[in-house]
Amino acid sequence: MDVKHALAICALLAVFVWLARRQIFTWPYYYDEADYMYAASLGWRANYTGSPAQPLADFVRVGLARGGDASERSELSAQTRAGRDVDFYRHWHGPLYSYWLLALAPLRLDERVTRSLSYGFPALTLLVIYLGSLWLLPGGQRQLAAILGSIFYLWSYTTTVTNEIAPHSLFVLCYVAALILLMKWRITSRSRYWYGAVIAAALAFCTLEVAFVLVVVLLVCAALEHKLTDWRWMSKSIVLFAGTVLVLWPAAVLKLSFVKAYLFMSYLAIFRKSPWGGVSFAETWRLRFTHSPWEWLLLAAAVILYFRFCDVATRRLLFPIFFYAGLMLLVLLRVNTETPRYMLPFLAALQVGAGFTFATIFTKWRLALRSAPAAAICGLLLWNTTAQIRAHPILPAPRLASVLASLREQKLTGKKLLVPQDDLPMIHYYFPGTSLRGYVNEQERSAALAHERFDAVLDRDKTLASRTSVPNDER
Repeated sequence: MDVKHALAICALLAVFVWLARRQIFTWPYYYDEADYMYAASLGWRANYTGSPAQPLADFVRVGLARGGDASERSELSAQTRAGRDVDFYRHWHGPLYSYWLLALAPLRLDERVTRSLSYGFPALTLLVIYLGSLWLLPGGQRQLAAILGSIFYLWSYTTTVTNEIAPHSLFVLCYVAALILLMKWRITSRSRYWYGAVIAAALAFCTLEVAFVLVVVLLVCAALEHKLTDWRWMSKSIVLFAGTVLVLWPAAVLKLSFVKAYLFMSYLAIFRKSPWGGVSFAETWRLRFTHSPWEWLLLAAAVILYFRFCDVATRRLLFPIFFYAGLMLLVLLRVNTETPRYMLPFLAALQVGAGFTFATIFTKWRLALRSAPAAAICGLLLWNTTAQIRAHPILPAPRLASVLASLREQKLTGKKLLVPQDDLPMIHYYFPGTSLRGYVNEQERSAALAHERFDAVLDRDKTLASRTSVPNDER
């Protein structure tokens, strides 16, 4: 890599750092974050071997018997947490992201620094996109595609504001690498690039269960190249994929732990109306468009250009990335939430595809004509993200730290507490020896107090736990 490319990468990263500098959450690990951190706290052996964890047969039996009853959810959650099920705390994802958290554990970093290090994954993804563009494309397209593809992804509002403790950014790194290797294989027919894509897909599989979409894309591309009937070639691919998974996540193969993820996804689709929050489909997409209007308009324009104006060679090259983006978008349509990170599994591919498409179209024009629209795209994306960051600043959340402080001050560590379900993962992580029961609404709260004895009760809108020593019906 020569000096000009190194300078370009540094400039792209500098703007990203400037955009993200005030987006890092400073409050305690909350909800999903607390569960991921607790999974890491169980140690290397637990995450590598998938133990302790509920056996698959018991998981299926309990799910069929009690999973469809909404009134049983709090009780099931309490029982699972008491068993320290590592699969549960990883939310049924693979362990690759937990290995990252375990590597950070000896440093004893605070929440803000740990979250800030999550931006290392977008930085690595930038290198994959930029260098992959130089590697894939010919002549004048290379530099422009490297810049536009990188800017679409790195300067996106979604990428900039995503620094939660969650595996989605790592998943982006894995699947973008897989897709670029897959595209390289399609234009060179060299098997080593295909096998590289298979390994990257296995890494993605060890990160998030939606990696099955990536596997489908690989199989479709293999079918288009008439490779599915080559049994020696396919057998080697299967062994390579399974071997990579076995090395990184042996429980997935030996205990079929990955099956739990797909069963749980089926449970969410069948029994839970809105498992990712109380946001409707229409509201989800309204928020997505209003948070990044110019970005979505440019992405839509790129898709139109891809189908209407790109030549056959370009469409063939970019087919894997657009096919993956469309298929993943369909798979995630059910995920209705205002949380940006849930767009990353499909959005990054669409962004890279858009950058490549615009670069391919613009390089057909004279240099004087291509510079203006390329600069306009960069400016629009930068302005869009800057405007949205100003419109949606990160607000403090003092209640979370106050809740933890009050529990310490009242010496409730190790006691039995009734707490709001949303607070339960956080309290469980910071006070692992505490016996917790969660409640979703006042009806559940009253029912729990009527049948169980708690040392204290935490109300939804308060930071101090009210002490109680007897059930309601004994007062």
